[in-house]
Amino acid sequence: MLTILISFIVSGLISVGVYFLSYNYFLAGLVGVLLLLGANFVVGKRFLNKLTALFKTVEKDMKAGRYDKAISRLKDGYKYSKWQIFVKEQINSQIGIIYYMKKDFKTAKEYLEKGFSKNWLGMCMLATMYFKEKNYEKVEKVMEKAVRGAKKEGFVYSVYAYFLTEMGRRDKAIQILQKGSNKAPLDEKLESNLEALKNRKKMKMQNYGAMWMQLNIDKMPQGVKPYQMLLNRQKIKRK
Repeated sequence: MLTILISFIVSGLISVGVYFLSYNYFLAGLVGVLLLLGANFVVGKRFLNKLTALFKTVEKDMKAGRYDKAISRLKDGYKYSKWQIFVKEQINSQIGIIYYMKKDFKTAKEYLEKGFSKNWLGMCMLATMYFKEKNYEKVEKVMEKAVRGAKKEGFVYSVYAYFLTEMGRRDKAIQILQKGSNKAPLDEKLESNLEALKNRKKMKMQNYGAMWMQLNIDKMPQGVKPYQMLLNRQKIKRK
């Protein structure tokens, strides 16, 4: 990406200059490393701020129901992908989430498959589509990535466990929830689901409210908005 390239060029040129002034390899190398880190931070921070502003504007569009406008803004954000790694993937995830909320699942799938593995909501949505297709191998593959990318998000472990129980794999579901309990010990909903499975009862995914309903597995009750707690819970990643 251009941020890294610029950082290398700047640090390289200055470190070479320091060497010819001092003839000291260690000093030149030290200056080069410090400048590399500093330049990467400064340039990267600039574009991170631009992305943050973009995502905030998109969030306002979504709350106002301007879904197509939000998608258009996100697509404009592709221009930042040449500056920072994973920008395109993060934008793909957000676009996929919006199409999923619009119930355009075919288009949502196209974007989510090219999305960011650390966007846990997008990954859960993608796994849901594979689950409905009965492509259980891909369900597990996607959810394994989801829990690795959101180790402290109890909802992700519960969703994974739900899919596993529906596949008839209760024992592995318990293992996943136990793993989640170790990472997110304060998640009461996760703990409740773990106890339910241990007692051979059904998980209560409805306790997660709108987050669960937005996966469109159960019928969404009236009054629940189709876009809540999404962008504000997804951190923008620089690398």
